[in-house]
Amino acid sequence: MGKRKTAFTAVISATIALLLIMALLIISIEMFALNEQFFDRSYQELGTADHIGISEQGLLRVTQKLLDYTRGEDENLDIREEIRGEQREVFGQREKDHMVDVKHLYLAARGVRTAALIGVIILAALLFLLARVKALPMLCKAFLTVSAFFLAAVMTAGLWAAVDFSSFWTAFHHVFFTNDLWILDPRTDVLIMMVPQQFFSDLVARIIIRFASMFLALNAAAAAGLYYYKQRLKKKQN
Repeated sequence: MGKRKTAFTAVISATIALLLIMALLIISIEMFALNEQFFDRSYQELGTADHIGISEQGLLRVTQKLLDYTRGEDENLDIREEIRGEQREVFGQREKDHMVDVKHLYLAARGVRTAALIGVIILAALLFLLARVKALPMLCKAFLTVSAFFLAAVMTAGLWAAVDFSSFWTAFHHVFFTNDLWILDPRTDVLIMMVPQQFFSDLVARIIIRFASMFLALNAAAAAGLYYYKQRLKKKQN
């Protein structure tokens, strides 16, 4: 294999690894971020219904409406429930405007995940076409290398979140939102009562754990594949 072709296939391998890890992270987020059971479990642990002053059934209806809207399955967040003995519109305009941004962010992430997986399939086919039998070890090596850099970044973010989640969460919003609509009043805004900082702290922890388990499993598979290839190569040389 010529130098140019080797360099090209190395770039393809690294790109596949990066896209796969990116897709894996977004999939891990999707597993919990819009999971009704996770919301319900968190509500029970945090006493959310009592804090808001809404029935548990009412809270679940509001949650379903919120999740359907975020997924793009509902056109608006107009919903009325009895809160502290008063029948009222659950979400104010500021909360609705913020959820427009959240919805766009989620749908964009979902699009990135789909595009990344399609990219992995196309590039993997191209890699095997160009490198033949060397494609698998090249891919395994690239995945382990890219994973090392990605792991360093994730560990840094995870440590930051563990030490000072408030500043981590604030920085996250500054990166992904171009306005301050995410700053809500926990005394009056139902949205922030439903998902307070403790909710997001637990959410991020679960996402990291799920991502780490799949990430480490793929790294173990890549290491095993590379080891197997090297062993076969040694036998051929002997």
